[in-house]
This record gives sequence, C-alpha cells and structure tokens, in this order.
Amino acid sequence: MRVASLVVALLVSVTAVAGPRPPKPPPSADEVELKRLDAVLRDLEMKQAYVPAAKLARKLYELQRKISGDDSPMVRIRQGTLAGMLAASGDDLGAHKLYLDMLADAEAKHGAESREVLRAIPPALTYLYVQGRYAEIEPYLQRELAISKKLDGDHTQSYAGELIMYASLLGMRGEYAAGLRIYEQAYAIDEANAKSKDDLGMLGVTQALAYAYWQANQQPKAVELYNRAIHIVDTTPLANVMMQAGVKWSIALIYRAGGRDDLAKPLTIQVIDEYTKEIARVEAKNPDDPSLPGMYGQLAMNDRAIDDLADADKLMRKAYDLDARTTHTDAWDAVLADLDRAEGHPQEALAVLEKAAASFAKKGKRFEHTYDMSIANVLEDLGKLGPAAQKLIAYRDSTGAMYGKRHPLYGLAEMQLANIYMRSGDFAAAGKALADSLDIAERELSNVLQIGTESDHELYFAQHSYVLDSAINFAAIFAPKNTTAARLGLETVLRRKGRVLDAAAASMATIRSKLSPDDKKLLDDLAAARSQLAKLTVAGPSATGDDDYTKTVAALEEQIAQLEIKVGDKSAQYRAVSQAISLAAVQKLVPKGARLVEIINFQPYDAKVTYYTPTTPKPARHYAAYVLAQTGDPVFVDLGSAQPIDDAIVAFRKAVSNPKNTHATDLGHALYTLTLGKLAGALGGATEILIAPDGALNLVPFSALVDDKGQLLLEHDNFTYLTSGRDLLRLAVRSKAQGGGVMFANPAFDATGGGTSDGTRGARSADLSSLMWPQLPGTGEEADLVEKTWAGFTDFRGARATETALKQLHGPRILHLATHGFFLADEPPKPSRDTTGQQIATPMGLAAAPQPTGGENPLLRSGLALAGANKLKSGDDDGILTALEASGLDLWGTELVVLSACDTGNGKVTNGDGVYGLRRALVIAGAEGLVMSLWQVDDAATRDLMAGYYARLKAGKPRSDALRDIQLEIHHNPKYAHPFYWAAFLAAGDNSPL
Repeated sequence: MRVASLVVALLVSVTAVAGPRPPKPPPSADEVELKRLDAVLRDLEMKQAYVPAAKLARKLYELQRKISGDDSPMVRIRQGTLAGMLAASGDDLGAHKLYLDMLADAEAKHGAESREVLRAIPPALTYLYVQGRYAEIEPYLQRELAISKKLDGDHTQSYAGELIMYASLLGMRGEYAAGLRIYEQAYAIDEANAKSKDDLGMLGVTQALAYAYWQANQQPKAVELYNRAIHIVDTTPLANVMMQAGVKWSIALIYRAGGRDDLAKPLTIQVIDEYTKEIARVEAKNPDDPSLPGMYGQLAMNDRAIDDLADADKLMRKAYDLDARTTHTDAWDAVLADLDRAEGHPQEALAVLEKAAASFAKKGKRFEHTYDMSIANVLEDLGKLGPAAQKLIAYRDSTGAMYGKRHPLYGLAEMQLANIYMRSGDFAAAGKALADSLDIAERELSNVLQIGTESDHELYFAQHSYVLDSAINFAAIFAPKNTTAARLGLETVLRRKGRVLDAAAASMATIRSKLSPDDKKLLDDLAAARSQLAKLTVAGPSATGDDDYTKTVAALEEQIAQLEIKVGDKSAQYRAVSQAISLAAVQKLVPKGARLVEIINFQPYDAKVTYYTPTTPKPARHYAAYVLAQTGDPVFVDLGSAQPIDDAIVAFRKAVSNPKNTHATDLGHALYTLTLGKLAGALGGATEILIAPDGALNLVPFSALVDDKGQLLLEHDNFTYLTSGRDLLRLAVRSKAQGGGVMFANPAFDATGGGTSDGTRGARSADLSSLMWPQLPGTGEEADLVEKTWAGFTDFRGARATETALKQLHGPRILHLATHGFFLADEPPKPSRDTTGQQIATPMGLAAAPQPTGGENPLLRSGLALAGANKLKSGDDDGILTALEASGLDLWGTELVVLSACDTGNGKVTNGDGVYGLRRALVIAGAEGLVMSLWQVDDAATRDLMAGYYARLKAGKPRSDALRDIQLEIHHNPKYAHPFYWAAFLAAGDNSPL
C-alpha cells in the first residue's frame, strides 16, 4: 500500500509541475487517407483483385514513408505487404526486388549474421526458385546454414531444418548423392534431439529422407523409414485419425506411382479401415457432426482408388445428404454425379447436376452456367448430342464473356464441342472447334513451360494427355480420310511430342547462363511479364476488375512479344527453341524428295463410349504414323495395337544385339510388317526418311529391318532420327561453333584388376561407384585413324580425358567421345566379381522394356566413364558423367557429337517424350547432330566404322548418308554381316554435310 501511495503522489506532483497533458492532435489528412485506403485494400484482397491491390499497396507504402520516414517499422511492414501483393498479381520480379531491399535493410540495421537476416532470406529466394536459378540460390542457403549454426548451434532442430532446405535444393539441381547425405545429417540431428523414438517432431524429416532414398532407387531403406513414419503417427497421442490416414495415404500414392502396388494396397485398405472406425465413433456421438461430410468424402475417394464404386457411392451420398441438411457448401454435387456416371447411371447423375445448377443460378448471373459442361457430358452419355452441344455453347459463350476467348476454360468447352461434332458426323464443325481449342491449348502450354521444373512439366503433360489424344482420334476413329483431321493431328503432335525436352533446353536458367550481364535483364523482364500473364489468365477478371481485364491481358501479350524479339536478337538458342510451331513451318523444312515419318503412341477412343469405368475400360494403346512430304497433305496411318509391336521390338532387339543369334532376319521382317511395311504406300518410293519414333520404337535401328523382298532397309533407305519433326525448326537456326574438333579417347580409368576390355564398350549396374572399368585400347587406335582422316582435333587421352576437362568445353565444332558408356537397368542382374571381390564392368544383356524406376531421375541412369572413374577422381569430378550432368555442357554451336560407346542411345522410354538418356541430354546441351549406339558395340568393328565415317564426312557426304555408307561397307564384309556389328549406331538431328 505504501508503494502504491508513493506512486500516486509522485504522479500528482509531476502533473502539478508539468501541467495538464496536452490533447492528442487530430490525425493529419495523410493519416486519414491512409486509414481509408487500408479499408479499400482489404476489400480488394477479399475480392482477389490483386492487380489493383498491388497498385494500392504501392500507394500506401509511399504514403507511409511520407508520414513516418524511411526507417519506420511501419514502412517495412508496408513494404512486405506490397511485395506480397506484387507476387499475388504475378509480378514476381518486382516482389523479388523488394525482398532484396528488405534483406539489405535487415543487414544494415541488425548485422549480417542476425536472426532478422535469417528471416529475410527465404522470401527473397521465391523468384529464383520459380525461374529455376538454383545456382544463384545455393549461396543464400549456405549463408542461412552458417547463420543458423552460429546462432543456434549445429546440433539443433532449427539447423536441421536449414539442412533439409539445402538438401532439397541439391535434389533440384540433380545432385542426389550429395542431397541424400545432407538429409541423413538432418535426420541424425533431429533423432538426437527427439524426446522419444516416436516423437512426432521426427515425422517430417523421416518422410523427407525416405523419399530421398526412394528417388535414389534404394527402396528397402525408403520402406523402412516410411514404416517408421507410420509408426510415429500411429503411436503419438497428438495425431488424430485425419493425420494418421493422411500420412499413410501420401505414402501409398508414392508406392503406387513407383509401381509397388504390393506396398500401396495394404496401406490403402488400412486407411479405409481407420476412416470407417472414426466415422462410426463420430456418428455415435452426433449424426450431424459438421466434420462428417469431409470424412465421408475422403473415404469415398479412397474406396474409388481401389475401384469399390458401390461403397464410394454410398459414402458420397451420405456426404451429399448431410451437407444439404447442415453446412450447405454444395461441395459434393459434381463428385456424386461423377460416381453415378462411373456406375453407369447417367440419368441419376443428370438429376444431381440439374438440381445443383438450379441452386447455383439463384446466386446470380455469373453462376448460371456453372454446371453446363458437366450436364453436357451426361447428356452425351445419354446420346442426346444436340442438347449437349447447346449446353456447351452456353457454357463456352459465358466463359468467353467473362474471361475472353483465349482462356483455357473456353478452349476446354471448344474441345468438348469438337468431340460431340465428331460423334454426330459434322466434321467441318468438329475441325473448326478443335482447331480453336488446340490453339488455346498451345498458348497455355507455352506459358506453363516457361516456369517450374521438368517434373512439373511432366505432370502437366500427364494431366493434359487428352489434348493430343483428341486431336489424333479425330482421324484415327472418326474421320480417317479427312485431310483437316490429319493436319490437325500432325500439327498437335509437332507441338506436344517431346516438348518437355525443348522446355529444358529453353529454360531461362539455361539461356541466362549464356547471356551477358546486361542482357540478363531482358530475361528478367520477360519472365516477370509471363508470370503476370499466367496468373491473370487463371484468376480471370476478378484479378483486375471486369473493365480492365481484357486491356491488361492484351498489354502483357504485347509486352511479351516485344521482349521475345529482343531476347531472340541476343540469343540464337532462344530463337531456336521459342519459335511458333506450325505444320506449315515444319513442312517447308522437309527436304525435297524426303519424307518425315512422325510416329506416336496414343490412346484410342471407343466411338460408342463416352465415359470409361472399370467395367468399360479404355481400348489398348496404339501406334500411329503421319507421313509428310515437302508439299501436300499428311497421310495418317493407324499401325494398330501397341502391344504386338512392343513384343516384336523386344524379340528383334534381342536378336540384333547378339552376333550369335540367327533370327535377326525373320524378326526384322516381322517388325517391318507391323510398322514401316504399312507405310509403303504413303512413302511413295521415297528413300530419304526423317523418322521420329515414339515409345519403344525409339530403341529400334530401322535400317536393320527387312522388307517383303528379304532386303535390309539399309540397302535402299537412309534414316535420320529426330525426337519430333519440330526439331527441323530448331536445326534451321544456326549458331557458330566456338572451337574445332575435340577428341576424348582411351581414358585412363586406373583399373586395379579390371585387365583389358572384353571387346565391348559398356556395362550397366545400379551401383556405379563399385564398378571397375577396364581399359579400351581400341579407342586409342580409333582416335589415331579418325585424326589421320580429319585433322585438327584437340586430343584428350589417358589421364587427360577427365570429366572436368569435358565440362570446361565451350561449343566445339565436333566432339568425339570414345569410352565406356552405360545404361542402368532398373533391375540389373547380379554382377560378376573378380578374385579381389571388386565388381567388374561386363556386358549384362539388354533391358527388354522400360520398368518403373521408383522415382530416380532417369538422366542418372545413363552416361559415360572418363579418366579416373575407377578411383572416382577425375580432375575436380568423379569421372562418371551422367546424362544429367551432360545436359549442363555448353554445346551450343556444336555441329556433331559422336558417342563411340555402348548404350549411348538408350534410356528410359516415355510415350510422347522420347528417351530420357544421353541423347536427350546432349540435345538440351545444344548439340545439332548426334551419332549414338543402342547396345554394347564391338570394339574392332566400331574402330573401322568410325574411321570410315569420318572419311566420308571429309568427302562432303551428309551425316546420315555417311553413316549408312560405312554401315553398308561393314555389312558386306562377311565377318561383320550380322547387324550386331553395324546397326547399333544411329544418326540423329541435323543431316547436312559438315
């Protein structure tokens, strides 16, 4: 009490001396305006009108600076708000610059190693992640690690979290081994800090390390850790059923994607059981519990994943009915209708959708066509094509009025309309609607491929495979003799087949590395404009306001067009990979008298089925071919079911890759009959063939096929291999080489027991680090012969033939690599061992067909061995150049890469996207032409083939012609008549003379 009295007395005395406190001054006009604008900003955020919100946030930032000065904490808050609004509106570059300013401010005020700097770094990296500029990110993450180590110590969970971020970056850069070691380090730290073996805090790092093992194809270790993650969520009292089921469901999805249904199915059943028990518990307490619809819905989707449609339907109906009685979210209408369709009850689906449409129409004009597309689909199921078309037209026109006629939703409606017109036989209307839809799809694809990772692009293609299939099926199923259908189909194939490869070659990070610092600003501006356009397209008019949307989109498109011209002026590479793709442009580049044969593996439709279910599955996949001359319409030929062709490929490859197999001729004719034999009429006697295979046909040497007269195609046809006919556009843009020829031959592998070669140049094994690579003296003799024929090579042999030396090259005119090649089989045979217990690199047969890789990057599964590979020391590298590393070489301007090694043309085969291996990597790196092999080649025969090949190049022969000429000569030598000795090598890319 005495203390309180003293305080009161003191306050009274101070007041008496100082007088009464002056009244608080009224807010200034600027402060009043600030408060008003804050309310407007909140309203714009609620409406997701991010473009005007960003403009207003900038105004608020400047006003705050005026009121409180640049050093005010409120100014920093306003700056962060502005950065967030810019990012939301698509101006990632503008946000990035602000975040960098905030980082610099934190450094100046708090010190370079402060907690404030540690917090300021991550937002500044978002833009770099989006652009794939991983090399620029690494120094920041290294800095985060150093700051965290100093502030927290290197045995803390916060430091482990920084390690996980760094390991994730290493994975994005393809440095999987290094990333895996970092994940292991983070796991060890978290485990040491865990309160118990089942600490919930271990869940994240356990799953991260498990997935890293899964990607590295170390499935036993991954499964062990995934089991631990499951044990953690099952035993901790902090985990509810939703968390437990969510963890198990995510793991089951990984197993299923990796081809391990034996692991996925038990987990899925377990998840269903847990949801079922939890639902029963909640229902017993309160049948109208608002959490039940979500659980019903999730359990229904789990049931559908194992094709239990009846139970899924029952659960979804419960979710639908309970939602209608309680929360009224209208979240389950479309899902329930979809299940009705899957069960073959379109009339019930129609009733659900029409009821939902009537409910939505009451919400306003903007919502009255929400369900039109879904209703049209069901009407199509019922055979009511006219009413279905009317519904789609209403939906299309409504979408066009809101978003414009170039929006993806408008294009989707046009594609659905095209399918209805195809079924009704109105091919003229179908062609027009399909063409509009495909043009919109191409615009969307071009935007998507500018950002994100290659995995993102692959996922996009998988989700939008219907675009290509719809275009092909117009001719394949509905109008096989219709020239419009053939042209639309081929143009779509040219636009989409192998496009992920082009996107990798055209990535901003790849092109950026080859530009001057001044020119890089153009790429930044281009990336920022594209990002804004992409986000506006998805968001629609709400992002800008209805009145400004069309103008804003048009202005961005014009800005992008001007920037693309400027970047193209600076970069031949950009010009090559960013050209508009059209059938007419490609056709002009087909040589006179030649034929482009574009093969595609596609999903055919059933003309009588509109919705595929477990009881009405999709038809088997087919191969088809388009044959195109320099003039005239393309010819479409359906080659039939893919499975018999794939089986014939396996048998043929087994025969031609074994010199003792006597069935190569018969099997070559069998495969010819299924493929090129069906194209004889379309080829019109042409013998110069540009062939772009697909699927397993990527692994076939077509010159070794045998025609109906018993002749090898080698005798009368010349093949040049392409990923797609679109390659002709890229190859038409020339870039000057930066050097002459470079030769890598007979590397010193430093074998300590491998001895000499067994006569071939390759091996495969899942564990390259334990292989011993035997010397290849024949490659030295080959190099001598080649250099006598073609003078001027810079020579790297023996200990000089290092991986580091190869990586330091810049655009040599010719790059000749004579060494061991490898292609990793997914399930390799057990390796042989020498007396010291070391593994020896020996031939191990062929991978008959692509298998699931368990998530490992396929570009790690092929490559070349160089000097020091046996000791994993090659200059600054390990001596094993994977295809992933090869994709980072600077080969822009390189006219020819010769891979005089085994298996260099092999890799993971992907329908519609070529072969993931060295051939793909070198195209990404910029090589214009390749010579590569499809199996383990004979050392002596290869030496003679390469010497003869260069002699013919020296004489001025085109590249593919030169290879065919020497292959004919070797074939006519009785000792080497079998295709094993000469057919392994293919010529791909540019066929012009050197």
